[in-house]
Amino acid sequence: MTSLLKKSRLFSAALSKPIALAVLCISLTGVTAQADSLPNIVGRDLDGKITSLHRSFDGKPTVINFWWIKCSPCKQELPDLIAKDAAYPNVDFIFVHAETNAKTKGAYEIDDVKGFLDRQALLLDRVIIGNTKARKSAGVNALPTTLLVDKQGRVDQTLVGFTPENTAKISQWLGRR
Repeated sequence: MTSLLKKSRLFSAALSKPIALAVLCISLTGVTAQADSLPNIVGRDLDGKITSLHRSFDGKPTVINFWWIKCSPCKQELPDLIAKDAAYPNVDFIFVHAETNAKTKGAYEIDDVKGFLDRQALLLDRVIIGNTKARKSAGVNALPTTLLVDKQGRVDQTLVGFTPENTAKISQWLGRR
């Protein structure tokens, strides 16, 4: 609570400084409860089969990226993560589309996600199409968010946002695997 109070005071002080305000807003939206173990998100894969993070977890170090087709930072981060996926075959990458469709009030349709990936020329091997409720139940309050999970299924790090610092942290984590 003290940390949040400090951030709140910083927020008030930063109102006159737009750059500081933007950075602080990203920080405040990224306040998440660090889970000790792999969250269980259930959804459909790109073939329409019901799957979950627990079923997808193979006991290997795993990068789990929560993203959304309408999130600009998510779109920028995906190519970097795809390149890392190709460079680290001993690490699993799971991409969780984690937002509810405002029109249907349900998870996005598989064809919507596939269409987005095709238009962006992105190939994601392991996708789970979830929704906002599932994302929030996993303690993920902002997109993109990346979980770095050890081979025992424990979350080592939770990284909120697509930033140079987070990209470097992912690379460092992968380098130790």
